[in-house]
Amino acid sequence: MRPVTERRGYHQFCGVSRALDIVGERWTLLLVRDLLLGGRRFSDLLAALPGLTPNLLSRRLKEMQAHGLVAQRRLPPPHAATLYELTPLGRELEPVVFALGRFGARWLGAPTADDRTDPRWAMVSLKRRYVGSDRPRCAELRVDGLSFTVRTGGPAAELVDGAPTAAELVLAGPLRSFAAWIVQGASARALVSEGALVREGPAQALTDLARAFGLRP
Repeated sequence: MRPVTERRGYHQFCGVSRALDIVGERWTLLLVRDLLLGGRRFSDLLAALPGLTPNLLSRRLKEMQAHGLVAQRRLPPPHAATLYELTPLGRELEPVVFALGRFGARWLGAPTADDRTDPRWAMVSLKRRYVGSDRPRCAELRVDGLSFTVRTGGPAAELVDGAPTAAELVLAGPLRSFAAWIVQGASARALVSEGALVREGPAQALTDLARAFGLRP
């Protein structure tokens, strides 16, 4: 890990202030959030964060690489794309992002017409709610056409971009229906009964999944 090369921050001998020197710049923690579910291309990150210019995104990613938080990975042909991924050090910020999400949720309210929404942000919100489970489950969540893999069982959950090769449960629907379940406390079974969500797989698998995240089955 490289040392901080530019000390324009708080100049305090304190771990909190030093951390803010590294991740306290605008957009940095949002980039961490957007990389929690897997690697993203430069264009993907830019499209997900309106208001972030290409030059500023490039600068932030270079700073994060210099601090050992992010690394580049080149995909082989025919994809021929470069992904930005969190390093193990960068992944140590996951509980920080989760804690900020819990703290900020009390002022969140309902989205306004100016608020951007994103299925990946909902999945990050879901992952931070994991309370543990002794029943291993593998599910695919399809949100507005995007697929995510969820694996539960044990003290930690896996939630990443992309569909699993095999899932015992598939839950599909628009983001607003997943938000009603994850954020607003609606019952998953009720949403399925109303047609707001579509379930493929046993009802018990949905119950186990909901309980693993402290949500209403």
